[in-house]
Amino acid sequence: MTRAAAILIKDHSVALIRRFRAGRLYYIFPGGQVEPGETSMQAAVREIREELGLEIQAGALVAEARRGGTLQLYYLGTILGGEFGSGDGPELRGEYPPECGTYEPVWLPIDRLLVETVYPASVCKLIQDAVKNGWNPTPAYFED
Repeated sequence: MTRAAAILIKDHSVALIRRFRAGRLYYIFPGGQVEPGETSMQAAVREIREELGLEIQAGALVAEARRGGTLQLYYLGTILGGEFGSGDGPELRGEYPPECGTYEPVWLPIDRLLVETVYPASVCKLIQDAVKNGWNPTPAYFED
């Protein structure tokens, strides 16, 4: 399975999904499964619209992470429009059973990325480094 996500940075904060599930609070990057017939970039754009209510342009692939049997692709995103927090994906409409937990779009300050529980931590470190030193022209690879 392949999961595509976007990294959106605005005002020294990163767009994330705050999750509360099975008694645990944590954050993930907005994104989801690449559907048949779409590219990973198209999936990232679709997932951001569904989860955050934003229209974006997916840019450079900055990270590839393997977690279990899932390949996770992280693209830099540029916000083109929309209203943050107005996503209408099934997880935000409450269509998932209660044991799936809650989903809440949030902006988390970049300096909190390694303080809070954010998955994957390797991508959080990459973002903090890139803010200071710029993005590497080739994607980073991680095994989480």
